[in-house]
Formats: sequence, structure tokens, C-alpha cells
Amino acid sequence: MKNSRRSFFKQGLAGAVALGTASISRPVAAIPTETNARAAKRIVLISLDGICVEGYLKAKTPNLDKLMAEGSLSLDTRVVMPSVTLPNWTSHLTGSGPEQHGVVDNSWEISKFTLPAIEKDSAGYYPSVFKVLKDAIPQMKTAFYYNWINLFYPYNKQYLDEVSYLEKDAYVPNYEKAFSFLKANRTDP
Repeated sequence: MKNSRRSFFKQGLAGAVALGTASISRPVAAIPTETNARAAKRIVLISLDGICVEGYLKAKTPNLDKLMAEGSLSLDTRVVMPSVTLPNWTSHLTGSGPEQHGVVDNSWEISKFTLPAIEKDSAGYYPSVFKVLKDAIPQMKTAFYYNWINLFYPYNKQYLDEVSYLEKDAYVPNYEKAFSFLKANRTDP
């Protein structure tokens, strides 16, 4: 299934919260959902950085293929400029570009930036999908697992129930933690 970043958000979050606008300043209730979308009980976003579409299409990925058979995948979403990791992942998790969220390089920190965000929460962070979810459904369970310290800098931890950082590109323990989190919260949104 091919999607733009907007339709990817809409399909991925339909039933829980629909996100997919250029800015998330509109009330969640005002964001339309697709009528034929299945209600999502839970959303698991698996982010793979540095993988090109051509390489992904050529690679043998049976486990990803199984996940994608019932999920949503975009092979034509374009990167934001500058084409570096932190501005792009911030754009993915906010639905906005660097000109709005202010993350323009990989060294961004809450107190160290060159472009101010156009909107900030009470702690100074640009609103992310985690804030939108928690504002719409306060009992919503959210988690963030990562292995590059800078990746988490643009997000306000208050909107996450579990956060786990692993050093030196480690990742297997985070898989186990994520699975345990899903299992422990299987009856919650």
C-alpha cells in the first residue's frame, strides 16, 4: 500500500486518533478519519533509519512482509530537508516540517537550536504524536525505544509511559521491553 506521510498517519492512527495534517494545532476531533479504516486497537511504529526504498524492495524481508500485510507502509514518502536523521524523524513524529518544529540538524536540543518552533507545550517542546494521543485519550499507553541518544531530544517525556535508551547501537533488549510493554498493556489503548 503506497501512502504519503499524511495518509500514512491517517491510516496508522485511525480509530485511536487521526493525525496527518501539516500542523497538529487543530483539535483532534476536527481531523477527519477514513470511513473504511478498521479501528486500531494498538499502533506499533517500527522505524528503520537509513534504508533506501530500492534496497528495501530488493532485500528479503519475510518478517517485515508479514507485518506489512496487515499494516501500512510508505515507499514514496519524501524526506524533509535537510536530509538528516533528527529533522526527518521529528517530522515523522510531529506531522510537521523543520520550518514548524525547528529541528534543523542532528545536534538539536531543547536549549540549543537555531530556528524556534512555531508552537510549544508548557515545557518548550513542539507537540508530537505522543502529546496528541495523550490529550485525546489520557489513558492511552505510549512508549519509545531507541539506541541513538539524540533521537529522543525533540520529545517531551511526560507524554510517554515508558522510555528505553540503549547505548552502542544495542537493540535486542528493547525488543524484549517493547514486547513486555505491549503484553502488559494489552487491554489498554
